[in-house]
Amino acid sequence: MKELDPHTIRPCLACGGTNAHLESMLPPGRRQEVWRVVCACGQTSQQWSVSQGAAIRAWNRNLAQENGPGFLSKESATPQRNLKR
Repeated sequence: MKELDPHTIRPCLACGGTNAHLESMLPPGRRQEVWRVVCACGQTSQQWSVSQGAAIRAWNRNLAQENGPGFLSKESATPQRNLKR
């Protein structure tokens, strides 16, 4: 799946680095691992996700640069409409 591809993890908002990776753990009482993305600089989410894809989406939404290398900004990807008439 494309969302699980490590290249879809955007650069870190804190350091701009691209050395972020998925980390997992198995909390007591759970049968499945939980996931989060961690940058080499130590930046990470305090919230764990139930899947790798959800962890990547949470990282990209909250802790990643909006328009890192290879990514389009929202402004360039979405045509702007002038709503004033």
